Amino acid sequence: MNQFSHETGLNWKALVLIVLLSGQRNSGYLRMIKMSETRLLTKTEFIRGLDCVRRAWLDLHRPDLKAPLSLASRDRMETGKLIGELARARYSGGHMASNSGSSHDIAVADTLEKLQAGHRCLFEATFVASGRLARLDVLHQVDSGEWTLDEVKSSSVKEPKKIAEDKVLDLAFQFQTTRDAGHPVKHARLVLVDTSFVWDGGAFNPHALLGVVDLTDVCEESAARITDHSTRLSAVLASDSEPDVELNTHCKDCDYFDHCHADSPKHDLIFLPRITAKAVNDLRAKGYRSITDIPEDEKLTDARKRMRDVVVSGEPYIGDGLKSALEAIPFPAAFIDYESSNPAFPMYPGTRPYQQICFQWSAHLLALPDSEPSHHEFLPEGSEDPRPGFCQSLWETIKDCESIVHYTHFEKTQLKLMVADGIPYAQELLDAIEARSVDLEKIVSEHVYLEGFKGRTSIKVVLPTLVPSMSYKDLLIADGTAAAAGFRKMLSPNTTSQEAAELRRALLDYCCQDTLAMVEIYLALKRLARSE
Repeated sequence: MNQFSHETGLNWKALVLIVLLSGQRNSGYLRMIKMSETRLLTKTEFIRGLDCVRRAWLDLHRPDLKAPLSLASRDRMETGKLIGELARARYSGGHMASNSGSSHDIAVADTLEKLQAGHRCLFEATFVASGRLARLDVLHQVDSGEWTLDEVKSSSVKEPKKIAEDKVLDLAFQFQTTRDAGHPVKHARLVLVDTSFVWDGGAFNPHALLGVVDLTDVCEESAARITDHSTRLSAVLASDSEPDVELNTHCKDCDYFDHCHADSPKHDLIFLPRITAKAVNDLRAKGYRSITDIPEDEKLTDARKRMRDVVVSGEPYIGDGLKSALEAIPFPAAFIDYESSNPAFPMYPGTRPYQQICFQWSAHLLALPDSEPSHHEFLPEGSEDPRPGFCQSLWETIKDCESIVHYTHFEKTQLKLMVADGIPYAQELLDAIEARSVDLEKIVSEHVYLEGFKGRTSIKVVLPTLVPSMSYKDLLIADGTAAAAGFRKMLSPNTTSQEAAELRRALLDYCCQDTLAMVEIYLALKRLARSE
C-alpha cells in the first residue's frame, strides 16, 4: 500500500555506504541507519494508540472522517511551536540536525553526519530502530560527556509522579528508540512551562519560563512497555481491517465518535451521567448493552436512575421542586456569563503562565419574570489587562439586581482569584454573587431530565433540547476554548484589522448567546413547571 512506502528514493544500502565512507562502523549506528521496507511507527501514533488503537488506525487510514482543525486546536499547535522555539534558546551552540521537512531517510543521515562532525547539541535529531521513528526536540552533550534527551512540552511543571502518563511515555518512546538505534543517550528530561514564573513585561527568559524534570528512571522502567505496545500497534496499523474496539466513556469527545458509535446502541451505557469506565464495564459484565436493558431494581445513582426511567418510558422527568425553585428567584435578575483565557505565554505584566484572565462578560437583565431582557456586554479593545475594566463595568451593570443567575460555579471561582490579585470591584462582585447567586445548571440537574440531554446538563446540550430554535452550531466561535483562542488571535500583531474585527464580532455573538440561552432556558423551565 502506498502509505507503507518510503518517502524518498534513498535506500538503506546507500545510507549504510554513507556511514562506512564516514568511518563510523559502530553496529548500533548501522542499526539506526538501516531502514526497513515497512512503515515506521511515530511517537504521535504510539501515544494515540495507547489511548485507542482504533483512533490511531483511523488517523492513518481514514483521515477523511476527522473534523477540520478548530480555532482552539490551531492555537494549541501555535503555542507548542512557540514554546519549542523559545526552548532552543536554553542551549548554546545548538544546530538543526536536518533541514525542516526532510524525509526520515535524509534526516537520519544528516543526524549521523553532524554527530560524527562533533556537534554537541542538535535540534530534531532523528533516529530509527525496531520499526520506530524518533525526532528529538533536543539532543545535547553535557560537560561530563553524557548525552541528554530533552523533549519540550507546553504543559506545566509538576511533581514527576503527577505528570500525565502520556507525556512520560512520549518521552520514553523517544529515549528507547534512540538507545535502540545505538546512540548512548544517558538522561531523559521533559522541558515544561513553569507556572510560578511571573512576567515582568519584558522578553521571555527561557530559563525562567521553562523548567526541567528528569524522568530517566521512569523511562528506563518503561522500556518493555514501549517495545510491546509498539509491536502490537504496528501490526494493527499495517492491517487493512479497522480494529474492533468497544466504546467507553473516553470516546464521547473523540473526532471519530459518530463513526465508531454507528453500530452501538442508541442509548449506550456510556451516556449515563458521570459514569466511569469501570462502572460501564461492570454493567456490561451483567449483560447490559443499552440503558434500556437495565432493570428497574438495578442499583443506580439518582441521576442515572432518572435517565434510565426517561429513556425506558419516553416521558420527560419534571421534578416536583422545579416550580418552587424558579419562584424563589427574585427580580430584577441578571443572567451573566464570563469568558477567560489562560495562555502559556502571559499577556499582561504581573501574571503567570496558564493563569485564568477574565476578559469578557455578557449580561441579560430581566426586570420581571416575563419582561423583555436588556443586553449589556464588555470586551476590551486594547492590550491592557482587561480585569479592572471587566470588574468595574460588570459591577455597575448588576449591582442593583436582586439575583445573579449563572450556569455552574465558574463565575464565582474566577472572582475569588481576582480578589486575591487585588482587582478593584472584584470583592464587591464576589460578595454580591455569594449573597444573590442562582445556579441555573443546578436547577436543571436536580429537577429536569429530557432524553435529548444524553446524560449531560451543559448549556450546549440543554439549550437545543429545551429551545429547539436555538443552538450554537452556526456560530463562528461556539465554545469557551475557541473564545479564549479567538481573543488571543484578535490581539495578535500578526492578525489583520479585518480578521480582528471579525473575531471581535464572533466573540460578542458567542458570549451574548450564552446569556440569552440562560434566559430562554429559564423561560422553558417555567413552561415545563406549568405543564405539570
